[in-house]
Amino acid sequence: MKPKLPCGAQDLLEAAIVQKRRLDVVYLKNNGQAQNYAHVLPVDIGSEKGIEWLTVMAADKSGRIRRLRFNTSQLLSFQADDQLQPAIAYCHKALV
Repeated sequence: MKPKLPCGAQDLLEAAIVQKRRLDVVYLKNNGQAQNYAHVLPVDIGSEKGIEWLTVMAADKSGRIRRLRFNTSQLLSFQADDQLQPAIAYCHKALV
């Protein structure tokens, strides 16, 4: 089982949802490859069957809006793509 996202990072995601702040996310896919997702809008964070999920809205390459779900234990990093305060940023400790 993968370690859960630290409480402080979850608080930052909740703040991004409430403040409607777009994020740049790096996610570890099941095949071990890191995938970048730019300018996504987080809309929900919740738990299902013991797994915490972050739901975001994102535009695909053709401009269509898609809903994506990320297992939060596989989030490598995220940061708000703005200069607003408070700053929203997280980086997995293995990457620091």
